[in-house]
Order: sequence, then structure tokens, then C-alpha cells
Amino acid sequence: MLGFGKKKKKDTPASPEKTVPEIQEKKTRQDDSSTQTASVNTIPGGKKSSWRSKKRIFFVLLALVALGTLGMASYYGYALYVAAKDPDAGKAIYSPIELRHLNLPEEMVRFSFKYFPDLYDTMISFNTVMTLIDNEIARIDAIAHQYPDQKKIADKEKKIWEKEKKALEKAFIKIENPVKETYVLFRVNKEQGLVQINVIKKELTDLAHGALAPAQELTQNLKPIETVPQGFIKGTLYKLKKKFL
Repeated sequence: MLGFGKKKKKDTPASPEKTVPEIQEKKTRQDDSSTQTASVNTIPGGKKSSWRSKKRIFFVLLALVALGTLGMASYYGYALYVAAKDPDAGKAIYSPIELRHLNLPEEMVRFSFKYFPDLYDTMISFNTVMTLIDNEIARIDAIAHQYPDQKKIADKEKKIWEKEKKALEKAFIKIENPVKETYVLFRVNKEQGLVQINVIKKELTDLAHGALAPAQELTQNLKPIETVPQGFIKGTLYKLKKKFL
């Protein structure tokens, strides 16, 4: 009786042991879930970090601009201070250069630099143009020598350049003579020399520009012949400059 009044408990089936592949799969799902959770949690922090980086770069750039502005202000302030102390500060400094096409001694060229600055610039241009013309005449002569049976073609072209050269030389002789006279007058009587400078300065400069205009137009497509500087260092720098610049 007692045995029939009680319900038999059903045997609970034992949970089957998990295989190794199932354990690994479960672990993989847990790792993926952890990674997703971590990435979600770190997004706001990433944005904050990016914003801080941009803010830091902005302040660095702002500081560099401020330093640059301060440096320029200091430079100009110093320049103004020096200019106030020395009236000649900031003026161009004369540097002797070879002007072999001019018939003026070096002291008169220096005098022109100081008292006829615009005319001095035209003197440099005159010397450059005359060199270009001489180079072109030499080039034509070389072709005529190479092809003597066609010499007439070369001679015809050569006459154009020779004519321009003579006209330019003649014009600058008329400019050089007043410069020589004014220089001597300045040495003898400075006051009269200064008066003479003011009288002829513009006229001589205009004459020089007028004489140079056609020659500059004729030589505008010509390039000066460059000479390689002497010395290992200068020569190497020249070759590197020609190669990469």
C-alpha cells in the first residue's frame, strides 16, 4: 500500500557532456560579445580623444602664428630703430661689377650708383644687352665658317645685329660724356655738381631707356652664355642647381 501511494520520480536524464568543439564555439561567442561591448563602450571615448587631438593641434598652430607675428614685429621694430639712428640704414650697398662695355672708370660708375641710381640700372642693362649681341654675332660667324658656301645668309643676319650694336654704343657715348663732366664738376665744386645732377638726371635716364628699348626687344629671346664657376665646391653647386632647378 505504501508503495502504491507514492509517485515514482522520473529519472532525470543526465546532461550530456559538452564536446570540445562546442566549448570552443561558446568561448568564441563570448569573446565576440565582449569585443562588441568594448567597441561600443569605447566609441564615445574615441571621439573625445579625436576632439582633444584637434584642439591640441589648433592651439599649437595658434602659438606658432603668435610667435611668427611677434618675431616680425620685433624685426620691423628693430629696423625702424636702426633707421632712426642711422639715416643710411637699409639703403642699397654698392658692389663693384664688371661693365666692360662702358667707357667709364670705376669711380664714375660708383658715382652713378649713388647720384644717378636709375641711370645706373640702365648701365647694367646696357652691358647685358651688348654681351648678348656679341654672343649672337659670334654664333652667326661660327655658322658662316662651318658652311662657307651659304655665307651670304649669315652675313645678312649678322648686319642686323651689328647695326643695333653700333646704334646702342653711339647712344651711350652721348650719355657717358655728361656723367664724366658732372663727376669732375662734383669733385671740384660739390654744390654746383649737385645742381648739375638734378638738372640732367631725368634727361639722361630717359635717353638711356629710349636707346635700350629696341635692343632689348631684339635680344629678348636670347639667353646669356653661362660660365661654370671655378673650384670644386662652387662647380658642384652650380651643376646641382642646373640639374634640379
